[in-house]
Amino acid sequence: MRFLGPVKDLIDCEERFLDLPQGSSVSTATEVLVKLFPALKDRLPHYRFAVNYEYASEETFLADGDELAIIPPVSGGTVAEETKIFVKLTSEPIDVSGLLSYVASPKAGAIVLFVGTVREFSHGKSVVALTYEAYEPMATKELRHIAEEMLQRWQLCKVAIVHRVGTLLVGEISVAIVVSASHRANAFEAARYAIERIKEIVPIWKREHFTDGESQWVNS
Repeated sequence: MRFLGPVKDLIDCEERFLDLPQGSSVSTATEVLVKLFPALKDRLPHYRFAVNYEYASEETFLADGDELAIIPPVSGGTVAEETKIFVKLTSEPIDVSGLLSYVASPKAGAIVLFVGTVREFSHGKSVVALTYEAYEPMATKELRHIAEEMLQRWQLCKVAIVHRVGTLLVGEISVAIVVSASHRANAFEAARYAIERIKEIVPIWKREHFTDGESQWVNS
C-alpha cells in the first residue's frame, strides 16, 4: 500500500504491507485499511485508487505483488510520438526557453505557453512557499496520456508539459505547458484543456505554507 500527499499526513504512514486473502479486491483492502486507520473511514468516499500506477475501481481484483495506492483529490521525462511529446516531473527550475525551442516546428503557425506560478496570497493569508508532492510513476504516465490526447484532438505539432515537485517559493514556476499548432485557436484550446485536466486527474498534491507558520494541503 502507498499513502500519498495529505493521506500520508492524516494517518502518519507512507507504506504498509497488507496480507489479503486470494481473490481480494480493492474494496477488501479498504475494509482492512479502515480497521487499521479509523481516520480514513469518512475520507475514503472522496478518494480514488490506483493499482500498479493505473486508476482502478473498488471492484478491481488484486494479485500478489500489486501496488495499491490511495489517491486523494489532486491539486504534475518521457518522450513519445516520435519526439512530438515531452512530459516531465522535476525538482529543478523549469527551463521555459528550452521548452519553447522544443515545440518549435516549421508546420506551426502558433505557439502557446502557459506557466503557473506560486502566488503571494491564498485564502486571505500570506504564502511563503508551496510544496508539491507527486505519485511520480503514475503522474508521469497521466501527463503523457493528457499530452497524447491533446496531440490527436487538436492536431498539434508538439506538446511539452513539465511540473515541479518539491518546495517552491513565491514567484517560482510550478508548471509549464507549451503547445505548437498550425492555428492559434487549437493551441489556445489545448493549453487550457491541459491545465484543467492536470488538476483533475494527475496525482500531484499542493501544500501551502503560510507566514504565520501554519500549512495546509489544498483540496484535502
